Amino acid sequence: MKKIINNNLLNFLNDQKIFYRDIYALKNDASNRYYYRGFIDKKSFLIMDSSLEKESLVNFVKISKWLQNNNYSSPKIYSKNLEKGYCALEDFGDYKFSKIKKSDLIDKYKLTIDLLISLSCNKPPEELKFYSESIFMEELNIFINWFLYYNKIKDSSVILSWNTIWKDYLGKTLNYKKKVLILRDFHIDNLFWLNDREGIKKIGLIDYQDALLGHPCYDLVSLIQDVRINLSDNIREILYNYYTSKMNLDKHQFEETYYILGTQRLVKIIGVFYRLKYLYKKNSYMKYIPRTWLLLKKNLNYPGLKFIKKWFDKYVF
Repeated sequence: MKKIINNNLLNFLNDQKIFYRDIYALKNDASNRYYYRGFIDKKSFLIMDSSLEKESLVNFVKISKWLQNNNYSSPKIYSKNLEKGYCALEDFGDYKFSKIKKSDLIDKYKLTIDLLISLSCNKPPEELKFYSESIFMEELNIFINWFLYYNKIKDSSVILSWNTIWKDYLGKTLNYKKKVLILRDFHIDNLFWLNDREGIKKIGLIDYQDALLGHPCYDLVSLIQDVRINLSDNIREILYNYYTSKMNLDKHQFEETYYILGTQRLVKIIGVFYRLKYLYKKNSYMKYIPRTWLLLKKNLNYPGLKFIKKWFDKYVF
């Protein structure tokens, strides 16, 4: 960790009467937020610098409060300045799911799926936006703009075909009656194992400021089709069946939605990683691209996705 001196950050801490000892910069993620670890009497805390994404901090605080009120483990917020975009919060430590031994993962993943089932049974936060068709299509266009046609002239017929196919697929998912809280970036780097807690509170949650109302399988597919970890087809099947065995649902409809949303998400991820590379010179995410393509190709073999598979076979592969 690199020790830092940031006047705006230090002013926030001084204004809030947080008597820190040292502050260190943590590794930056894909966003425009920055994180730091500070110490008070040998106990650590985190500082989120969301000064470039102030609205996301407002959402983070709102969702944090809802999660805590419903007995989930989100970081306690010790102090905040929403106007300037700073907050001091609980430090979950470094034991992310990405550091868990693969031999221990299935049981911990099953508990995480129990958490998702619990979320789907709770009344979601009020005034939360719906994961609408316009948001889905905007995300899909990241792939078009930053991968398929980056520095190229777009073919209008290809784009029309893309939009038509996807709107038909997404229409099937948006008609689902039960809308739940979806945290969206539900992957191993945003999940922590909190050994001193019980039940689903052992799962520490972060990075949910972009949460929306949507289909209950969205976070499930984010977890099982996580491009940051190489899960076998057998493990993914075990985890999927574990979820569906505990839920009263139309299994065919749920399976179809799982593959539609999973494919949409993987397509978006490819676009996002290339955007990070080209626009922000963040090349570290490119290491996940081969696994992302592998998962995408497996999804495209699902019979219900034959039209989008034909599109990929014609214009991409």
